[in-house]
Formats: sequence, C-alpha cells, structure tokens
Amino acid sequence: MRQRLQSGIIPAPIMPFLENAAVDWTTFDSYMGQLIGSGISALAVNMAAAEATALEHSEQVEAVKRSRQVSAGETPIVSGLIAPYTQGAVDHAKRLVDAGAESLVVFPPLPTFLSKPLPASIVVDYHAAVEEAVDVPLIAFQTANAGYPVGTIAKLAELKNVVAIKDAAFDIDRTWEIVEEAQETNGRISVLTGNDTFVLEAMLMGCQGALIGLAGAFTAKLVDMQKLAAAGKATEAYQIWNEIGPMARLCWSNPLRDYRARMKYLLMRQGVIPTDKTRAPQTTITAADRQKADMLFEKHGLGAPAYLPLGR
Repeated sequence: MRQRLQSGIIPAPIMPFLENAAVDWTTFDSYMGQLIGSGISALAVNMAAAEATALEHSEQVEAVKRSRQVSAGETPIVSGLIAPYTQGAVDHAKRLVDAGAESLVVFPPLPTFLSKPLPASIVVDYHAAVEEAVDVPLIAFQTANAGYPVGTIAKLAELKNVVAIKDAAFDIDRTWEIVEEAQETNGRISVLTGNDTFVLEAMLMGCQGALIGLAGAFTAKLVDMQKLAAAGKATEAYQIWNEIGPMARLCWSNPLRDYRARMKYLLMRQGVIPTDKTRAPQTTITAADRQKADMLFEKHGLGAPAYLPLGR
C-alpha cells in the first residue's frame, strides 16, 4: 500500500452532476471504473477537482463506498479530508475511514493556515491529531495559498502514517525545495506533484508521481508518461506531454476556480460524462474558454480513444 501511495498516477477526478445538480451516481460508477482500469496506483475521491467543499458529508461517504465497490480491491481508494478545524477533521476522518477510505489526503484547514508565518509545529500537530484518530496512511497537501515552511516535511516524517506530500503550490522553485527536503527523509515521505501545468517537469525534477486533477482525464496517457519519466526517457515522455500539456495549461489558467468547469467540458466532449454541470456558485465554462478548448481538442485529436481515461 505504502509504495502505491508514494509513486505513480493517482487521479483526483471531477464529480459528475445531473442537470438539477444532484450527484449522477450512475455516471460516477462508470467513470470510476474507467479510471481504475487505466493502470493507476490509487484513486483519490472527494478532492478539490470534485468540488468537494460543495459536497455533503453523506455524499463524500457515498463516493468512498461506491469507489470501493467498483474497485473490488484492485485499486486503493483515497479520500480528501477537508475540515476547517482539528476536531472536525478528526470526526470526518473517522467517517471516511469507516466508509472504506484506505488513505486520506489531509487538506490544510482554512482560514487558519492562510496566515503567515505558519509554524511547522501547527501543521504537524494537525496531522498528528488525524493520525491518532485513524490508522491509515496520510498524504499531506501543500497548496498555493497554504504553503508549508521549510522543515515541515522533516517533522512530518516523524509521524508513522504520513507517507507523501502533494505539492500544489504552482511554484517550480518551491517544488525543488520540497523534493530536496523529502529526499532527506530516506524514503519516509515522497513528493507527488499536484501542479497540473508542469506535471512532467515536476516528475523530471524528482517527484515520484502525481496526485492530480488532470489525471481525471488522459489517465492512461499520464500513467505511460510517468513510467517514461521514472525511466529517464524524457524525450518519449515529452511526446505525450506536448499533446496534453496545452489543454492542462488552459484548464488551470486564471481564474483558477474554473478548472473544474473546463475539465468537465473536456470530459463531456470525450463522451466520458453526459453533462458539464457544476454546483453553484461554481459556474460553467465561459464561451471564450470553450472556444479555446475546442481548438486544442481538434488540434491534438483529444477525442481519440488513446486520450480517454482507459486509453483505448
């Protein structure tokens, strides 16, 4: 389990909705099956790409249960853990693990972690409280608005269940620092990139895998790309990245909040989901972004079977 959470591709897929904004569980089951069959290391539900902050706790629990059922033991099921305070995180962690989550991605509690400077001790204490409540592997999560100070990874490595950190700071200089710090833990903690706009570059810098929203599409292609990067075959890896990278940079362009709508539009165009419906206040894709997405879709042939989650 530990190795599967420390490397490879871990998709953080979108959550499909019906036109009335209810969860489309039928499509969810089909979509999870396609992701699980694509060669991924694990599957992370209830992440930011899934509009998790707009999901009820009961819906998050159901997402875990259904993913476990679809996986049938083939792929570890990870869940995002989002709470604004420690006791809330502890309570929800128990709820998710009882539902079948085999690992948790511990989101930074906002707004508390927004203020700077943020002492490493606060970050470690938060993860320690979750670790005490549930005995499953934990993945820390650094974001652009809640960056963890230098020294945090070394302290997190002292906890028995923290196995990786997702770096989604979208700062390539910070990625170098995180990779170097993680290397000092002698394998206790690995770095999974969450930087959708420079996935391959982050892997070539030393990230051992990706826990990433982009892998909710192009899944099999990203699995192949990660293997090539790990083998040092940069030229071959760039042949894949040069096809999907432009769409990634469009989806994660400003305003960043709209990456969910853009990803849903992409998946709808591919025929993976029937509608690109989002939950308010998240809006659907703008006309300008739709035009850009259509252009890239046609230019790079992104509707071809090779670019579907299953890759065939």
